Amino acid sequence: MAKPRLVAAVLALSAAFAAMGVEQRHDFTTTSAAAAPRAYVVGRTGLVQVVDTRSGTVLAHADTAGRATGVAVSPDGQRLYVVNGWTGAITEVDPNTGAVIDRLFTQVQLSQAVMRPDGRRLYVSAAGSVAVVDPETFRLVAAVKVPGQPQGLAVHPNNQILYVANAQDGTVGLVDTATAFQTSTVQVGGLPQYLAISPDGKRLYVSGMRLGEQTPGTLTVIDTTTNQVVGSMSVGRGAGSVAVTPDGATVYLALPKEGSVAVIDTATMTVRERLPIDTPGVAIAPGDPRVFLATGPTTTVLDSSNAVLATYRMKPDELQETTGPRQFDAAMIAFPPGQPTATGSRISSSQSSKSSTGSS
Repeated sequence: MAKPRLVAAVLALSAAFAAMGVEQRHDFTTTSAAAAPRAYVVGRTGLVQVVDTRSGTVLAHADTAGRATGVAVSPDGQRLYVVNGWTGAITEVDPNTGAVIDRLFTQVQLSQAVMRPDGRRLYVSAAGSVAVVDPETFRLVAAVKVPGQPQGLAVHPNNQILYVANAQDGTVGLVDTATAFQTSTVQVGGLPQYLAISPDGKRLYVSGMRLGEQTPGTLTVIDTTTNQVVGSMSVGRGAGSVAVTPDGATVYLALPKEGSVAVIDTATMTVRERLPIDTPGVAIAPGDPRVFLATGPTTTVLDSSNAVLATYRMKPDELQETTGPRQFDAAMIAFPPGQPTATGSRISSSQSSKSSTGSS
């Protein structure tokens, strides 16, 4: 149960945000019956703010006390996992109160994270491996050995395949989630960094960099039914995080080195538009047509025509006795993963209880 002081602080913060006046221009409708989701916004320094995406109200805030490199959310939205990569820690947060529930120290440098759609496993990329965490016990249950330096992660909607961007050897690894072994790789070239899978699970999008300051970054498409590259394009410099719309027709690719976002037509693999928005992180909630951009002291929300729906102003951290307030610097936005398909999961109750030598 949250302490009265913490509850009072959350309520006061919410009231302050309401008083600031969120700029909002348009209404929206989701493509599912679900209510407007909460956005889990994470700053570079490990600060977290949980935002009501309809009103912009901050519902809770937390400090994970370490530079953040990755984030994932449980399917029910009741737990938030922030990767404090430089310190090798994974911090579990209650997004309803902002309380830090637990920390898992791995003793290795960590990078990005993804939650399996069924909620039974949390995957975190590390040096030379992918850490596999059981969210229920919040304990490490396996380590998947992969080549190179793994970065971005994605899980197929059927829960059976984990995709790993192996940055140093220019491949995307396919990991069998039942055995915790990489079974094959797909050569994409360059330095793959971020992954995003289409809602139907048929396309995997890989954003990567090339060596050289002026060398264009790339967006590569893998057909997940054949595990073959079916398209690739040069786009901007230093391709960043990537997100796919619910209908699978559009990909948003952050290009932080040039301060823009590329809007890509997936049917033709051409850039439909370039948005002059400087952001390191782009995210789209399952079934929601809106696009969320981490824009430093704000979170910017776009509609499907790329008009700005709203700009949510993020509040600086509370006053610190020695260092003063820290400016919120939004770098990542996360949402709960889409629910698994009816025939997707092959994980039985007996499989889910296997030790680290068996199930991932």
